Amino acid sequence: MSYGQKRQYCNFQGESQARREEQDQMNSNLSVAEVEESNDNNSSSSTSPILLRKIPAGGIPQYHQSPKRAESPPPVMAFIPVSPSDEASGYQVREDHIVLQHAVSAKVADLVQFLLLKYKLKELTNKAEIIEKIIEDDVQYYNRIFNEASEGLKLVFGIDMIELDPFVHTYALVIALGITYDGMLTNVQGMPKTGLLIIALGVICMHGNRVNENVIWRALNMMGVNPMENHYIAGNAKKLFIETFVQEGYLEYNPVPDSDPPHYEFLWGPRAHAETTSVDVLEFLAEISRIN
Repeated sequence: MSYGQKRQYCNFQGESQARREEQDQMNSNLSVAEVEESNDNNSSSSTSPILLRKIPAGGIPQYHQSPKRAESPPPVMAFIPVSPSDEASGYQVREDHIVLQHAVSAKVADLVQFLLLKYKLKELTNKAEIIEKIIEDDVQYYNRIFNEASEGLKLVFGIDMIELDPFVHTYALVIALGITYDGMLTNVQGMPKTGLLIIALGVICMHGNRVNENVIWRALNMMGVNPMENHYIAGNAKKLFIETFVQEGYLEYNPVPDSDPPHYEFLWGPRAHAETTSVDVLEFLAEISRIN
């Protein structure tokens, strides 16, 4: 993942909190399934601006504590004015929370980048390596960072983390739901696009096993992916869906009979039927919905 791509994932992770309401509405309609992506194997530009979160020099700060419980304020919080008034105290709590969120988001982005590299190289990883390479001195936030990163891998890239050893906590990174195609040019080039495919398959299921193409394009737009523009994961979304996924046998793209003007619709392709099931896809999306 390039520096620019890492910044974009940071934005995806950081903005996700501000878009919870939109996500919740998507979830209630199962429009969590109406998020897709696009594919142009040679493009890596994004459709939305990015704000990179930087980790404070002292690491991830602790949550603000009341004067009675806190022995000393975290060094990274020293720049925040302290006031005995309730108003100033409340302001500092909010500022502490913002700094913490930004710091955690940066660590999550670093871990996603690290895990994607492990996936591309087909290497295992473990908890000790993750702490050494990414978490460092912020072990108290390990579970939070690990969970958010693994959830992001599932939703955005369709990559699942499988624990092979519960004692050493060794993990393998695999394509979710038994799907055998990730949309990458080679083992080390491009970005996995399986997450977009899984969401498209889910949308089709929820619309009676066939869906008008405009539903897919609207779903992509809800995720900030313009079907006609390049995206850092999918490239050209329209090309990804009507060409690549169709050629690979995961989707069918057929004209709607007697439609005027002509319309097209998406259905599951034979390869999708062979590798996964509608139940598994919907359960996968429901799990992501509960997490978000």
